[in-house]
Amino acid sequence: MQLPESIDDDTYATVDILASDFVARYRNGDRPTVEEYAIRHPELSEPIRRVFPLVLSVEKVKVDQQAESDGRATLAGRTIERLGDFRLVREIGRGGMGIVYEAEQESLGRRVAIKVLPKQSLLTDDALQSFHREASTAAAMHHSNIVPIFGTGQCDGTQYLVMQLIRGESLDKRITAEGPPFDCRTAAEIAAQIADGLAYAHGNGVLHRDVKPANILLDEEGVAQLTDFGLARNTRDDPTMTQALSGSPRYMAPERFQGQSDERSDVYGVGLTLYEMLAGTPAFEGLTQQQLPEAVKLQLIKPWRDVRADVPMDLQTIVAKAINPEPAHRYPSASDLRDDLKRFLQDEPILARRTTAFQRLVRWCRRNPKLAGVTGIAIASMLAATVASSVGFAMTSAANKRTSEALARSEQTVDLALQSLDGVVEVVSTPGSAIGDMDLGELDSAPFLLNPSPHAASVLENIQPLYERLANQSPTRPDIVRQMVEASLRLSQIQRQLGQTDAAINTLDQSIELLGTRGDLAGLPTNEKRMLLARLHNELGKVHALKLDDAHSDKAYGMAIQFGEAVTDPDDRLKLQLASAYVALGEPPPQRRRDEWGSPVESRIARERLSAAELLLSELTIPLHDASEVAVLRARIHLAKSRRAKRPAIRQSELLSATEILRDRLIQNPDDSRVRFALVEVLSSVNLRRQFGSKRLINEADERLHEALAELQPLRSSNPKTQLFAISEVHILHKLSSLARSDGDFALELERLEKAIAIQSSLVDASPSSMPHRCWRALLFRSLAEIRRRSGDTEAEREAIAAAVADLDAIAPESKTHPFAVQTQQIIQKLHDL
Repeated sequence: MQLPESIDDDTYATVDILASDFVARYRNGDRPTVEEYAIRHPELSEPIRRVFPLVLSVEKVKVDQQAESDGRATLAGRTIERLGDFRLVREIGRGGMGIVYEAEQESLGRRVAIKVLPKQSLLTDDALQSFHREASTAAAMHHSNIVPIFGTGQCDGTQYLVMQLIRGESLDKRITAEGPPFDCRTAAEIAAQIADGLAYAHGNGVLHRDVKPANILLDEEGVAQLTDFGLARNTRDDPTMTQALSGSPRYMAPERFQGQSDERSDVYGVGLTLYEMLAGTPAFEGLTQQQLPEAVKLQLIKPWRDVRADVPMDLQTIVAKAINPEPAHRYPSASDLRDDLKRFLQDEPILARRTTAFQRLVRWCRRNPKLAGVTGIAIASMLAATVASSVGFAMTSAANKRTSEALARSEQTVDLALQSLDGVVEVVSTPGSAIGDMDLGELDSAPFLLNPSPHAASVLENIQPLYERLANQSPTRPDIVRQMVEASLRLSQIQRQLGQTDAAINTLDQSIELLGTRGDLAGLPTNEKRMLLARLHNELGKVHALKLDDAHSDKAYGMAIQFGEAVTDPDDRLKLQLASAYVALGEPPPQRRRDEWGSPVESRIARERLSAAELLLSELTIPLHDASEVAVLRARIHLAKSRRAKRPAIRQSELLSATEILRDRLIQNPDDSRVRFALVEVLSSVNLRRQFGSKRLINEADERLHEALAELQPLRSSNPKTQLFAISEVHILHKLSSLARSDGDFALELERLEKAIAIQSSLVDASPSSMPHRCWRALLFRSLAEIRRRSGDTEAEREAIAAAVADLDAIAPESKTHPFAVQTQQIIQKLHDL
């Protein structure tokens, strides 16, 4: 429908949506009036009164004359009984692009479906082009979940499309029919089939753009097939999507109302269709077409508790991800949606969210009955041990012999439970066979050897109480306390890598308290207790350092040294722990160096700590599993010396030594993420203040930063949830942005900074209460404001400053007095005052 040119584009879009609703109601048997819409939308009353009568006159020809008294199908007032070789039998469907008939192809004696383009639609070129596009697009695809196209034809000016006849009914009729909704498994199977068909179409560069129940046919076997590609776009031939609104507004993804569409828009249609199959009712009801876009954007659909209580949480999660109003938060492709639906159907963990430890344990038991049996024995044994000992202690003196036997059996069951729990800890926290031969202690010095997983953290959290029950059952057994501490160390390492710093601190504090209360009772040797305390405090220092809590970090490292030095005849592993603590105290983080290195006393103490670390490292007999940690510590010592050196030649020499140590280690073990990340840190430790003014130094800095970024990428790809890697990329990009500014490349400067802000924003989203994340993003917004100021875009400058202020305002009151927060606040305030 072409509107008068005096109507602007925004009005055209709104009136077009309203007209679609008007026509849809008319086709469903309702008889809406033009005045009804004009009164409801007074601001659009004039174009409504001009356009709707035209729409109504066309629709009356199409609807009111749709059947003669004898029931034969008609088209635009003209009865059609035959189209060439095809004899029309009956009408079986109707859509916005045409009318579908069952027909018999007499030459072959087969029944087919024929889609006929309404005659009045021939008056518009767009409709005819869309019809031919559907024919060519669908005919080129061959998939079990896409209705096959046999061919096209034209007879007496009538265009038609020949398709396979699907014996069954459309999905929308099944959804709206009286009776119970689809059972969850059937609904998931249908959605998986449609997602599979779409994945095939997308793989061939085709977007459907009108996925809805009315365009899904279910045959007599329950197989779903996707039809009606009239609104499809071939992204290979037509990469620029039209801005015109098209399709059914109820099933449009939010971005479709702005004329944007990609694979995720089709995913949205599948998700909404799945919701309606499960709910047994349309997702959006009782809304005007003007209200619909906002309702879609805000996802104003009934919650599950109001429509159906028996939908499993995983299936609810799949639907929620598929229909998320933000495309970036949906499944990136139809194949991803299909795969998650298949995981649900196979009772495997879905990827849309991490299931609880208990849920994953149940599923794991189903798929691993033998290993589950061992674990079950452990738990049963633990319960049996508790019962046995309780009964034994309650026996009278006349049953002392039976009591002793029960206690002996109890100890045996504790042994079995302890071994099984240790096996669970090993499986959960050390994925992959490459590290399967390591003992528990070896992982303590491998901060990136584990693949961080929220699931692993949950399982380890739930195992802690089981160890406590065993400890209560057998309070004099040191091996239980020892394993509790080892499990806590693994848990805290995973939590630290996931950015769960508060949870990691809580885990470590509980273990330290446990050693204090149970270590002596269990008869843990004093030296071993001190070694465990040194390891716990070392880990605690790392976590506090991540939070930029310098005072607690220094205290924790100091306690690690104190406990470690109190051990008589320390072994190599303890020496390595001591060296790590000395390096951490001798090489403070960048934000502290400018404040503390100016003090001669602090500088001397730092040098002494680094010398102590060097001495300890020189005394080690390095086993294979410690070689990487030793290399990292040696490199950090050289880097600290490089930073402290005043002469450029010494700085360069120490830096070269640090990189050579790490590169040599990577040659021996290219997959060592600890060493690679240490190399990234060394390469990216560029002091830009020293570089500016020297073209040679700027070029060297740029080369180092790009090399650091290249080394970081495989770590980011294989460990996307490790926040340290993301933080490192942010800082590298920020420095590269500054270097681009020195070269006068405004576009590159802005590009790098915006990418850094995007990554930092993902960190803030993952940990919204993190003061460092908020401060770093505020500083990035400050750089963005400076760029906008130089370009003369005052409005964008104000927006960047406002975003920085918002981040600082979001910091918890107790964290606003932190030196880093105070310093950031002062920097932003100066910018705000300019």
